[in-house]
Amino acid sequence: MDWMKWLFSTWTMIRLSGLTGHFFLTLSVLAGLLGSFPALKKQKARLHNIHLYSGWAGLLAIILHATLIVVDTYAPLTILEIIIPGNASYEPLWNAFGTISLYLFGFVLVTSDFLKETLGKTLWKLTHWLVLPAWLLMTLHGIFIGTDTGTLFTTIWYGCSTLTLFTLVLYRMQLRPNVKTQTKQESSVSG
Repeated sequence: MDWMKWLFSTWTMIRLSGLTGHFFLTLSVLAGLLGSFPALKKQKARLHNIHLYSGWAGLLAIILHATLIVVDTYAPLTILEIIIPGNASYEPLWNAFGTISLYLFGFVLVTSDFLKETLGKTLWKLTHWLVLPAWLLMTLHGIFIGTDTGTLFTTIWYGCSTLTLFTLVLYRMQLRPNVKTQTKQESSVSG
């Protein structure tokens, strides 16, 4: 019965919701990147659904994470310490990274799902790229103040997710010039 008490303790739930949020937001960013690859065109709808639902699941997990920190009795932060970046009494920089990350992810999700037509395609794409600094800030927050940092699981997770994300971003950046060149060549042939 002691393991049940441990599993459902606020401290455990804070850690699990933080790691779960990181997992789902990482999955969302990776699915979004993969959905833009021409080689995966047939999987685009499936990747879009993964991208969309894992993004919201990750955001909800992070909101739970922040809420549980407020109610925690061992090392609580006030609501103002959580919502105002740099205001935390404990590790203000790393907590600020977590708060800013939450705001950036929330902004991207809301603008993508509710304001995409209002923003227009160009502005929407520019705001959508904010997930990359959001992801980096979230990861640094987890690495530098996460209590599970240094365990085998989190070391492997942070290492693999970072390597995968940066590899896909670099590959995506390499694809972009090729898409522009191909479009110009098609225009000159048809014109």
